Amino acid sequence: MYLNKDIVKEGNQILRNQSARVGVPLTTADFNCLKGLYEYVVISSMDDLVKQYNIRPGVGIAAPQVGINKRMFAMNAVDFLDENQTRYLFAILNPVITYKSKEMTYLPGGEGCLSVDRPTDNLVTPRHYAITAKCAIYDFNINKIKNVTLKLEGYPAIVFQHEYDHLDGILFTDKLFKTEELDPNIFPLFEESEE
Repeated sequence: MYLNKDIVKEGNQILRNQSARVGVPLTTADFNCLKGLYEYVVISSMDDLVKQYNIRPGVGIAAPQVGINKRMFAMNAVDFLDENQTRYLFAILNPVITYKSKEMTYLPGGEGCLSVDRPTDNLVTPRHYAITAKCAIYDFNINKIKNVTLKLEGYPAIVFQHEYDHLDGILFTDKLFKTEELDPNIFPLFEESEE
């Protein structure tokens, strides 16, 4: 698991680099990185463990945020369960977004990021409401990689896009807008929990 001291902060060039594809089978170093990212999002969703480890909660973390420019991230959209009670907890390798909806959305309170410590009050990051992505997912229960197609919408899609941007050297702060600058017919408000 990565601790707050391990998180690369805004201003570090590592966050601006393009990340390389992850080789499969995983090297020991890549496996340890992915497992650490996954453990971070799981542990940071539990208040008592956040206090115990003195970490900042986060619903996602990408390899560049811990100084590794590889195309992998973990996400845990714990505040969102769809009608099927799906838990959006993934350790993702080599994602490629293959579809983006024309419909856009944003989190009303704005996004947050473990690598960004400055406030971004009254600013939001537009995202595609729905996406489809092809990727590999590491299943730690059976220690195997599965190739999957994920169809996400709403909050999980927002989290995925935020982490995906990290792999391309993009921070959410690069896409900030004032809400009054957004056309409400194009950007309907998405009223789920903040990232």
